[in-house]
Amino acid sequence: MSEEDATSRMFERGVHRIAEGSALFGGLCLIAASALTGLSIIGGILIKPLPGEIELVEALCGLAVFAFFPYCQLKKGHVGVDLFIQALGHKAINWTQLIGDVAITLLFALITWRHLLGMLEKFRNGEITTILFLPVWWGYAVAMLLLSINLLVSLYTVAADIRDLRRGVDVELPLGGHG
Repeated sequence: MSEEDATSRMFERGVHRIAEGSALFGGLCLIAASALTGLSIIGGILIKPLPGEIELVEALCGLAVFAFFPYCQLKKGHVGVDLFIQALGHKAINWTQLIGDVAITLLFALITWRHLLGMLEKFRNGEITTILFLPVWWGYAVAMLLLSINLLVSLYTVAADIRDLRRGVDVELPLGGHG
């Protein structure tokens, strides 16, 4: 194995680990949101609901969505319509996969850039949450990290698509389907 192949495989493993770690973080966010909601309901029945629970649950669920994007992109889990492309053969599937991944990467680059501007604005104006008085930019900063991870994974998928096209490797479709 050449040094270039070894470096490529090491980078690929790193991207997979980052995407999996991000998805795990998203799962933990949802578990925490569920636990907070349950505690607030039980507390509301026994004494009183947890103050600020809704603020935290909103933030945790939003972060979970951002955290799941990289894994979804890596596993080609975004919506795709392959009915017509299937009839055109493997090359058409590979090219449409590349075009779709480029489109998603450009979209996430735009979202990441705009999110960065929003985060900086929240930091500058010192906005805080209504009940817990937490700085809003904290959640934006964590989401920015997750969006950056997604952009890295998206760029990787485009590079992998190009590599596969050059090598003549068929794209594996989600749910066990093959091109």
